[in-house]
Amino acid sequence: MEQRRKIEEKLEAVRVDVERIVSLAKAHLKTDISGGISFKYEISAPHEVLTDFERAQSICFVARFDALPTIASVDINEIYGKFYLNNFSEMRSVLNEYRSIVQNKKDSIHYQKIHRFCREKLLNTDHSKDLSITVDHENRGDITQEFAKHLDESYKAIKSLIQHCEFSYIYNGILQHSDHRFSIRFLEDCSSGEANYIFIKHAFVLGHIRDLLSWHYRLYLALTFPKLGAM
Repeated sequence: MEQRRKIEEKLEAVRVDVERIVSLAKAHLKTDISGGISFKYEISAPHEVLTDFERAQSICFVARFDALPTIASVDINEIYGKFYLNNFSEMRSVLNEYRSIVQNKKDSIHYQKIHRFCREKLLNTDHSKDLSITVDHENRGDITQEFAKHLDESYKAIKSLIQHCEFSYIYNGILQHSDHRFSIRFLEDCSSGEANYIFIKHAFVLGHIRDLLSWHYRLYLALTFPKLGAM
């Protein structure tokens, strides 16, 4: 019972920490865009709607976003008086799936590049030069500038979430690489069981990053076809 109580206390501490981190991030969200919204895509430039890079980026981002997993709960299993994270492999899977979006800055679907594409198209008012996207609100009319501002705030919120976490340690010290700078800590976290709580915390934070990218996803969605078909 004592061990169970300690685990519950640590899980509660993780929950509080996640809430703190998310609260700091959401403080950046100040522009209201609630209500019905539609997008208008225009281009009369003498080239394709998307460059080869943008087309590949669009397909990859939409396909990845559609499949991004989230964690609903923590599943703990007791075996001979010891407690184990039953969905540890699920946590690993979630963390791995988000790597190209939150960690690998060279990847075409890293959140900074995704945001840059959306921002450039929204702020472009000359569709004779490049793709221009305008945003119409059901009651307020053209809110393109406000929408772009909201995406900027979402970008800052994502950046805040990442800055208050340890994704570099997770990806470079545990999941993807074996950077010697993290070896001692990783051994300690594994043997003590602390790695379980680190995975839980970051897996839940990633769900919020997915939410913050939802408008970026919708902007890309109309440009991406065909989508994955039936077998």
